[in-house]
Amino acid sequence: MISCFQFFLHTFSRFPPNQTHFPRVITETFFQKLLLLLFILLITATLCDPAFLNATEEPQDTNQEAPDKQLKPQQALSLISAYTWTNSLPKELIDLQNDVEATGNLTTFEKELPEISKRIETLEWEAVALKSNSNLTYHDLTLFETRLVKIKAELDKLIEPIGAHIQNLEKWYKAWLEKEKQLNMLTAQIASDPDLQDMFSAGESLAETIRTAKNLIEEQIKPNLLAGQQVGESLTRVYILSDTVADLIRDMKKSGSQQTSPPMLSPDFYKNIKSRLFLDGWQNIRLFLTYQGDYLKQNLGITLLCTFFIFCLALAIFYSRQLTKPSAKWYPFTAKPLASALFIVGSGFTIVNSLGININLPPDLVTLLYFPVVIAVIFLTDIVCKISWQAGLLKQLLIFLGVTLLIAVFSLPQMLSYLIAFYLSMALFCYYMVLFVRRIVSRSQQAITWAILLWAVFPLSVIVAGIAGFDQFAIVIFSRVLSLVGITLIIWLMVQMTAGLFELLLTIVPIRIIQQNAAVIASQITPVIIVVHVLLWLTLFLNILWIYPTLNAAFKAITSLQFSLFSINITPGSILAFVFIIYSSFLVSQGVSAFLKQEVLPRYRVEPGAQISITRLVHYAILTLGFIFLLSVLGFGLNQITIIGGALGVGIGFGLQAIVTNFVSGLILLFERPIKVGDVIEIDTDMGEVKELGLRATTVQTFDNAEIVIPNSQLITNSVTNWTLAERKIRVKVPVGVAYGSDISTVLKILLDCAEANASVLSTPKPTALFLAFGTSSLDFELRCWIADFNDKLIVLSELNQDIESEFSLAGIEIPFPQTDLHLRSVDRELLSQLSGAKSNA
Repeated sequence: MISCFQFFLHTFSRFPPNQTHFPRVITETFFQKLLLLLFILLITATLCDPAFLNATEEPQDTNQEAPDKQLKPQQALSLISAYTWTNSLPKELIDLQNDVEATGNLTTFEKELPEISKRIETLEWEAVALKSNSNLTYHDLTLFETRLVKIKAELDKLIEPIGAHIQNLEKWYKAWLEKEKQLNMLTAQIASDPDLQDMFSAGESLAETIRTAKNLIEEQIKPNLLAGQQVGESLTRVYILSDTVADLIRDMKKSGSQQTSPPMLSPDFYKNIKSRLFLDGWQNIRLFLTYQGDYLKQNLGITLLCTFFIFCLALAIFYSRQLTKPSAKWYPFTAKPLASALFIVGSGFTIVNSLGININLPPDLVTLLYFPVVIAVIFLTDIVCKISWQAGLLKQLLIFLGVTLLIAVFSLPQMLSYLIAFYLSMALFCYYMVLFVRRIVSRSQQAITWAILLWAVFPLSVIVAGIAGFDQFAIVIFSRVLSLVGITLIIWLMVQMTAGLFELLLTIVPIRIIQQNAAVIASQITPVIIVVHVLLWLTLFLNILWIYPTLNAAFKAITSLQFSLFSINITPGSILAFVFIIYSSFLVSQGVSAFLKQEVLPRYRVEPGAQISITRLVHYAILTLGFIFLLSVLGFGLNQITIIGGALGVGIGFGLQAIVTNFVSGLILLFERPIKVGDVIEIDTDMGEVKELGLRATTVQTFDNAEIVIPNSQLITNSVTNWTLAERKIRVKVPVGVAYGSDISTVLKILLDCAEANASVLSTPKPTALFLAFGTSSLDFELRCWIADFNDKLIVLSELNQDIESEFSLAGIEIPFPQTDLHLRSVDRELLSQLSGAKSNA
């Protein structure tokens, strides 16, 4: 600072004397004093600044709490506050006891954690067995990983309330500790002043209350910390098991791409096949059936209840046939009620199990319950696949999928599983080849023929892998492809059944408008159903291809995808939210508009044009609310929305002025309603009926069936003739001219009689016949009458003209031609003689 001052002083003191009126000595002294004064003021302001004073303090501990949570500097209590504590602290102690009892109950923890620990110990023993199992399959690892995920979810559920309670205890303990410090400072102050000792005698009672509160909190902290430690240890064991399973899965994937056995057609391969292999397989089947049979006997009541539920559901599906039309999506399922009931129960169980909900069933039994779903899909394949040959091929693959499920749950030896997969693929390939050759010979449809050959690639790949000695790879192809085909068919059946059930529910809802539009509403909801099931299919697809071991992991991987676009983080959840909100806004808008148009507005006899205006306004209002809600869901705050609105305003001011003008004019037309749909308007030389009122332009259909699109701003700023604004009644004018010498009274009577005789002419107001003027070649009359509808104007005018002409002919009244008299006042004599000669010759 001093060096800077010297620099400025030296700079200002170098001014040459000839550039100022003051002497050099006076100038240097003046600037020195001025800079010295400024420097002193600067130093004083800096030292007095609170920010500078805070900056000169010792640095605080970074491990302390946030500034808003730090304790204020310790200050002794005043006597008034201390006396207030004598009443408030006992009540706060009682509240603390109630809070501790409400949130510190570890009964659930003490009941569930030992059971979870036993399950973890069982899994640890199973993990040791899996490492030494030569017959290990990916199905076994998947079941093991699924059980680990469920246990981890249960542990997370246990540790969440414990962590929250520990935080509350810590906060309460700090608060009571602060009160103890303040009370100690007050006690020390009273002890130093003898005059205050007689004024305050409740210090010991308050100290005892604070000690009781602290002891209560300390008693609760220890068991909660111990419980949290126990849950943490259990989670550590689960993570170790997850790593073990991940290593086994990684090794199995690596071995799947390697040659792990002799070629299938070599003698070395069949040397390994011994009778013991089949005995072990049969023993595994017997053990499985015995164990599952005992389990079902122990839970016979639940088994019978589920069977009865499936039977009742099948009856309900059968009788729902009477409520549906043959064209409805639900109708084909009513023809196969038992298969549909099995599919509903089985797919519902699959979804519940996929969500990680603990069902407390043996893992192999859970897998076996998928078998009825496959059987049901075999019978329901004809519903989603209308072509017979395609349905037949899908049914064959589903049968093989059922066999694969049985092999998995029976835990057959790996060599035996490989033999079954290989020879089933051989049989399937031979069948496809025979079918292909037959169609070639019979010259059937080429597309179907080559499709069958494409289907044959699947069993051929299994055969080639087996011949090459890649038995693990062959089993993977066989099981994964069949699973993908089965899952795809099951998901599509779920889409069809869900849409059909939704349509069925709409038809039985006691609301007439919903019943009438059930098929339309169901077709509009179907895209949402498809998107949900596509997400489920992607989750299953990633799990089947071994990319993720469990469905939960696959679902988290899909939903956690994230990429940035213009510094905006985009996730699948945000994309789905965007699409869902936009689509829902349109659906709600269409539903509310249809309800207003069909139920509410006709009941109050609102005009058709007004109905369209009201429904259009409701449509735009709902879309606007949906857009605002979308912005809030995507994380845009009010300030950001304001910025977006400002940017749009600038853009509108520069480039979209005409569009906004038409938009605002459209709103004015909807609110003011000077023009409605169905009105007959005339603008410039065009006349026609308004067909559509849009926010940007209005469509007018002329009487020549041409459609004119008129910008709304022209309808607001220009002069427009609306022939049917208030009512459709209009006056018809029929001008008539008769020859001079005609009876005027007779003409007037004929005109009135013709108007009264026409059925379209209104009696009120009465028709009027007027004698208007003496024309150049006729007496000019006009018939004026009223009709009910503007559209009948030309027809009535034509009828009146015909009747008037007929009546004039009968009465002998002449309608003259236009006449012109030529008077010659001066003519050349030669021309006059020529005209006279021509007349004499004639």
